Amino acid sequence: MTIYYNDDVWLVVAHVSELKKSPLRVFYQGIPIVLFKHANNIHALKDQCPHRGTPLSMGCVKQGTIVCPYHGWQFDSAGKHVAMPGNPDFIESTKTIVQSFDVAEDGGLIWVRHKTNKNNGDIRYIPNIHISHPYITTSKTIEAGIVDIAENFLDPLHTHFVHPGIIRFSRVQRHNCTVSISTVEHGYQATYIEEKQQSGIMSKLFGQHITKSVGRIRYPGIIEVEYYSDHAIELAVVIYLNQENNSRCKLIMRSYIKKKKIPFFIVAAILTPFQYLTFLQDKHILEAVEHSKNELQPSPLVVTDCDVMRPYIERALKQDIVDVSVEKNILL
Repeated sequence: MTIYYNDDVWLVVAHVSELKKSPLRVFYQGIPIVLFKHANNIHALKDQCPHRGTPLSMGCVKQGTIVCPYHGWQFDSAGKHVAMPGNPDFIESTKTIVQSFDVAEDGGLIWVRHKTNKNNGDIRYIPNIHISHPYITTSKTIEAGIVDIAENFLDPLHTHFVHPGIIRFSRVQRHNCTVSISTVEHGYQATYIEEKQQSGIMSKLFGQHITKSVGRIRYPGIIEVEYYSDHAIELAVVIYLNQENNSRCKLIMRSYIKKKKIPFFIVAAILTPFQYLTFLQDKHILEAVEHSKNELQPSPLVVTDCDVMRPYIERALKQDIVDVSVEKNILL
């Protein structure tokens, strides 16, 4: 599935901790971008020197400019050519010769979009829970398509087999779960009410008071999974998906944990290994699926009523948002 983003859409391309003193290569709508910092400001240019096509991200930052590692050409934050070593007659460019992009730091994330004169309200989605819950952030990549990745994180039915014992035990008798699908701003959500608790280790450690869970997809590729007790959100995971090319996505993943009597760093130290293991398991199965698609002649996918979020993920990524109110039953 090809994703067609608006020209002025903000996408998360990195977490602020990823950008150090050296330039950083990221992708925006499949375009390689170089990020670099000067005087606490972040700048974004197309990651290609116009001289010989060298990635500027291989170079260095010098006095607010980025220096090409091949012949030392220098460009300022607007993409203007300001130095050409070896040319005694060089005159600084008054025009942009390297494409520049809008860039913003918001909520500890680095956002990029095309230069635009449109006033779209600078929509950069950060959940309200960001204020009330401490969080940990990780950055990962998966060699798979954005739709398959989004579905994986919103699909409970694979957890018995891909994450046995961690989220659910496959040998435990399944119980009924009511799923309610509804429309939210820029997307769709599924609310799961299970007759019993999840059977895995993570449920025993973190989910003893969970009464419902919610999975959500928002344009342009934001996944939210929330676990509720009677009083609050106990745990939430927000994933910003950035499709770097046809078969690779970058994921900026944030885990928000309700404040407890136990210090946050202890809770995070217990949770993180389990999350890392489940991520590796998801990555393994998703990349196997992608490899199989590339190796074999693609055939039509079978989508059933149990694949509750697949159609709505595809709709959300196309900005096809309509009012929906659907209830289904599955066995978990």
